[in-house]
Amino acid sequence: MNSETIEQQVQTTLEDKTADVRDAVRQITLKALSDGQLDTVALRRVMDAVVKGAQHGAANRGEHGRQALSDAMKGLDEALAAAAEATQLALQEAAGRSSEFSRHEIERTLNDLRGLESLFIETLNDAARSATGFAEATLRDLAGHARNSGTAVGQRVTAALAQLGDAIAGTAKTQLETGTQTLRREGALLASMAAGMLAGIAERLQSTSRDETGKNSPGSSD
Repeated sequence: MNSETIEQQVQTTLEDKTADVRDAVRQITLKALSDGQLDTVALRRVMDAVVKGAQHGAANRGEHGRQALSDAMKGLDEALAAAAEATQLALQEAAGRSSEFSRHEIERTLNDLRGLESLFIETLNDAARSATGFAEATLRDLAGHARNSGTAVGQRVTAALAQLGDAIAGTAKTQLETGTQTLRREGALLASMAAGMLAGIAERLQSTSRDETGKNSPGSSD
């Protein structure tokens, strides 16, 4: 899914007064991130597109714009938490396939995971600096709250790192010299594995969301 499509889908969601913005933005983000390779480049591109689309959509919501933008960022945060889980699962699998992955590539991906929350907050700050009106204030407040009180993605990263410590230690092969082409191949494979894991997580979350919607519908019974 290219950036323009992501931006348009998010904008349309926020402009729809009947939409569950948080859930819809989470699903759009998950779909975009699970399409191809899940790495820092993809994360940054998708985050930028989601935030831009949310700003455009919120601008057309009048007095409800601030809340719609806030809900959209919560959905983005939840999607990034799922991406952190997917990266954790991919790293665990890579650690178990030590003959295929160098210590260098596993540690690089681990460092990217550590920086995921910071990347999210940085995206909010960058968007706030270029925004005006309530969008600027909302994004700045959200970035400040995320920095001071934490985020869903930050909590998931912390849990993932704790679980990954023992699993990764000593399992990856140490290579004194790893060629650039080899590292690129390993990185692409690991990113593709993470995207595949995320697709499964996205389906699970979507099923849960459908179940909850059914339980809360007027015609449902306990």
